[in-house]
Amino acid sequence: GNAKPSATACSGRVRPKGKEAVASFFDLHHSLCISRFGYFGKETLKEVKLLVCTIDGCLTTGHIYVSEDGKEVLSYDVRDAVGIQLLQRRGVEVRLISERNCSPKTLSAMKLGCTAEVGVADKLPVVEKWRTELNLCWKEVAYLGNEASDVECLKKAGMSAVPADGCPAAQKATNYICKCNGGRGAVREFAEHIFLLMEKVNSAGKKP
Repeated sequence: GNAKPSATACSGRVRPKGKEAVASFFDLHHSLCISRFGYFGKETLKEVKLLVCTIDGCLTTGHIYVSEDGKEVLSYDVRDAVGIQLLQRRGVEVRLISERNCSPKTLSAMKLGCTAEVGVADKLPVVEKWRTELNLCWKEVAYLGNEASDVECLKKAGMSAVPADGCPAAQKATNYICKCNGGRGAVREFAEHIFLLMEKVNSAGKKP
């Protein structure tokens, strides 16, 4: 009757703040990912150098608005644009890919500064081509996708993610499911996830 509750049963523990909270989150997430997906593990961590993002359903919600004269209009979240800019400032190449023949003018108007390839039926060879061009290994590639057509790339990439509303096949192939939906902050969320890994890589590199 006098037994003290275990530490795990206590609900009044002091929660870490600031950098301690970030480190605590990453260590917990790291442990969960190893147990569930087996990634990171004992292998050498690699800093992400390339992020490939599917346009429809990841960068955008997947909704397409068509004007009377046949012009398409896409919308995207400013948070995601900021996420792309932050990655670019950290030296990460961001490239966009789509099965659909998106309008080049529409993509250009988004002013994201990203190379894009559209009308791609088989995405893996395109990402493989980009990886080879940049002289990267797959561990240095991150991939954000939401459809069955993204599965092979999600499996190959060193880091991958799927928006919360991505299809079941894509979610089963990834090691990170975003809390945000596509076109509603998923890119920014994944960017923050990438930054956490990069901090882990830098910390590991500083150890003797």
